[in-house]
Amino acid sequence: MSAEENMFDLTQLKESNNSIIVVPSDNVFVELGRNTYDYKDLLSELIDNSIASRYPDKLLNVNIDLYVDTNNRPVQFYIHDDAKGIPQDILASAITPAGLQSKDSLNEHGMGMKQAVAGLGKLQFLATKTQDEAKARMIREFRFGNLPIYEIDFDTPSGTWISIENLNPTVSSNSTNYTRSIIPYLGARYRRFLKPDHKLLNLVIRIHQKDQAEKIDYEWIVKEEKPIYFHPSTRINEPVINRYPLEGKGWAAELTFGYAPNTKEEFDELGIDEPNKFHPYRISLSTQGLDIFSQDRIILFHQLSELNMISSRHNDYNTIRGEIDLKYGFSTAITKNSMIADQNFEECIDKIRHILNGQEPGPGGKIKEYLKVKTYPEEIPEKLLRGRLMDWLINNPLTKRKEVNKEYVIEGIEGFIDIIADGEAWELKVNQCSAYDIYQLFMYMDIGKIKKGYLVAKDFTTGAQVAAKFVNENHNKEIVLTRRDQFPINHPPTDQERTDYY
Repeated sequence: MSAEENMFDLTQLKESNNSIIVVPSDNVFVELGRNTYDYKDLLSELIDNSIASRYPDKLLNVNIDLYVDTNNRPVQFYIHDDAKGIPQDILASAITPAGLQSKDSLNEHGMGMKQAVAGLGKLQFLATKTQDEAKARMIREFRFGNLPIYEIDFDTPSGTWISIENLNPTVSSNSTNYTRSIIPYLGARYRRFLKPDHKLLNLVIRIHQKDQAEKIDYEWIVKEEKPIYFHPSTRINEPVINRYPLEGKGWAAELTFGYAPNTKEEFDELGIDEPNKFHPYRISLSTQGLDIFSQDRIILFHQLSELNMISSRHNDYNTIRGEIDLKYGFSTAITKNSMIADQNFEECIDKIRHILNGQEPGPGGKIKEYLKVKTYPEEIPEKLLRGRLMDWLINNPLTKRKEVNKEYVIEGIEGFIDIIADGEAWELKVNQCSAYDIYQLFMYMDIGKIKKGYLVAKDFTTGAQVAAKFVNENHNKEIVLTRRDQFPINHPPTDQERTDYY
């Protein structure tokens, strides 16, 4: 019998007198907590819930309070907002998993609040109040069926309060963990709502002792954490591509792309302190790439190789920064920390990949290989170092030289002094300096009648140090040995320097 002959003929189906009843199980409210979220994601789901219900023309206040026992173990979690609250007629749908879905909203799937509560522990109560109600309505559990509602007085005009007990190990009470990780990541994830000049969200997290609830042990006000760019040409904090519009059939997005400062010198040039190793935008292989935004909230941090923009993580891409802002036509997974890889999303990523790899035009109709692997020797060329040293001698604010010349020829002999600055000789060596290099500089100084010289090198041999001391003590000359790392000339080459010197 062929496969075709074994197939069911669905056109001949007849309904029988039997049926089944699918009864909702309350176990689903517990099982929702068995997700892949970490603590930051669980907090984010509850914050999303508040943002989705905020008044559009009013600052939203969200307060998260964690209560601990005398051993610093978490015992109660409490979140309160002053958003619109949940109206009576949709409260049941808001409790039902996937019962209240809002397209083009952070409540896209209607699962987040239930997932977060179950992930954190057990619901103690949910109380909510709308602006036209005198009292708040409270429920004490999540389940199907007839659920009693209690009335309670609250002073706030509107908002929602959630209290969770029997907390899971996921909940952190470590203040260092909040300072180093949780607060900065929330500041990055909700940075568009936390902008100081257009603040839409005031987010505060506190830790209290349970038996001294009025006393605050720790308090954090979450602030905007935004990526820092370092433009290779202008050398200022701006991306190379800024909010470039992308669109296809049924979808639209925007691309922002640039490079981050990668050395202390580049941070100094921007006038910005280098972030610590716990910062969400610390430069490393694990924090490179493009953040994905949906509804002004980061869904995914630092995507590059994960989106098949490149085949694998690579040191040459460490400084990449940017955003993919999904405007419409896309959907997140139900655990809102990944995107559904449907046709729209794949088309969008393909278009971005082609632009960044120089396969199709980008801004201004220009084709440019933004992600091209740039190979160059690990050691910076002496000619480039010499140029940087000359610029420093001319421009440094402490000891500016007035008259500076590069590759100064000494008449009568072959070769030249690397730099002459206000009558002083400067020789530069890429690697370790030996006694031979000392006597070569001495010869230049002797013939050129130069009293003082500097030898800048990566390091000095013992012979070099002995030779410099001998010259200084016996020949009425002064040779100063200076390590290369004492000067701001050792940072990786810029794109323009790679073109000019490699």
